[in-house]
Amino acid sequence: MPKRAARSTPARAPLSRAARVPPDARRRQLLDEAARILTEQGIEHLQVTEVAARADVSRPLVYRLFPTRNDLVRDVLEDFAALVQTRFREALVRELPGTVDRITTAFVEASCDAIEERGAGPWQLLDARGVDPELASVARGIFSKLLDPWQHQLADFLHTTPRHAGALLWVIVAAGRAALDAWIDGALTRAQAVRDATTAVSALLVAFSAPASAPSSARRSR
Repeated sequence: MPKRAARSTPARAPLSRAARVPPDARRRQLLDEAARILTEQGIEHLQVTEVAARADVSRPLVYRLFPTRNDLVRDVLEDFAALVQTRFREALVRELPGTVDRITTAFVEASCDAIEERGAGPWQLLDARGVDPELASVARGIFSKLLDPWQHQLADFLHTTPRHAGALLWVIVAAGRAALDAWIDGALTRAQAVRDATTAVSALLVAFSAPASAPSSARRSR
């Protein structure tokens, strides 16, 4: 039996690239482009126009997913913080019940992995230096939220109150960040930065967990 001739179908205009990409995938693409801009050019260049141009989409499409520039910046930071938190949990599962040094190293390596995956821009912006007050407040809030789950664990480890542990946590994180910032700036290799961050953080943990010594005046009065 001869094959039936195929019906001719009117040619359709090709769908735009934006229309073919599912919303979740499009959001992922735009967040990745925004993180790259943040890393390569800084916060001043993280604009909706630039993100749209890099992703080869229209500005209205970007605005549908991120109504304002600050929404875009906030979502980039929240996305990065979520990645760091996930890697922290994975590191903790792998290393428990390890030593302080091993757990600290695992956490530092997790931070490095997140920086390499998303870029250094979001990591640096979490520190919220040199940005306008509104973005600084957003970044600080996201960073605090990232640290919150570890505050009570640090309090248990140091046998102190959660409020005191929260204050100490910022000191500990600052020590680790200093080493990783040196890696990002090219002053250290990743291995050197991990080593230095582990040394600094572990030393602080040991120092903070040591019993407080009596004031010198009290010792003299004995």
